[in-house]
Amino acid sequence: MLEDKYRDATWNGSSFWHGTSSIFLDSIRNTGLGAINPATDYKLLDVLGFLYDEIIRNGITHPVFLTNKSSIEAAIAQGTLELNGMLLNFKHDGVYVSASPIKAAYYACLNLVGSEILEKCLILLSVLIDGGKEPKIPDELDVFGVRKYLDKKPTPIMIEITEITDDKLLLENGADPSALLKEMREMFPNLPIAQQFERLQFCNFKLLNPIPRTKLRFYEVDFEGDPKTRNFQYYLSRI
Repeated sequence: MLEDKYRDATWNGSSFWHGTSSIFLDSIRNTGLGAINPATDYKLLDVLGFLYDEIIRNGITHPVFLTNKSSIEAAIAQGTLELNGMLLNFKHDGVYVSASPIKAAYYACLNLVGSEILEKCLILLSVLIDGGKEPKIPDELDVFGVRKYLDKKPTPIMIEITEITDDKLLLENGADPSALLKEMREMFPNLPIAQQFERLQFCNFKLLNPIPRTKLRFYEVDFEGDPKTRNFQYYLSRI
């Protein structure tokens, strides 16, 4: 049915969503969403650069590394990457949210550790271990204890922001989102559901300020199917 294919494709005009994992749940509950940026506050970007240099230094050409090499380099450079005609953003200068719950669900269920940079660190660490070159990450970098997350099986988490004003958001390109959000609120009630779905896939926003816990709702995510395809169903349990 069309309604099933485009489940959660619409937007209520006020809520925004963020996908993460149980690894970061306690810190977000304690400090709010956006108060901590794992890439910088936990030095995960520094660890990623260290692990990348270790792979290059050891001359490792593992196929997993080669597959991910371009996106890892873009993340280390905090830049962008053009892939299949699309410009992908690898900047981690803040916390981003989506107007689309299903997009946040895709992220939470595809990236089970809840952080793109942590995921890339674990990829590189696994490649080094597989090549018999497990590194000793300097203590001053490894404040997050990256190695322990290789064996963890975290739970996907979705966070709903129930209240935020437009002036507390930016578009991914740094522009003011007010005009876009006004247009969406006016247009969506009369827009076919399939078009709503397509529009929402490109509606990501950067938080300008942390969101306190009082304006957040937390959900565990169960899912069936493959998040990389439309053959994907997810189920939320409020926690």
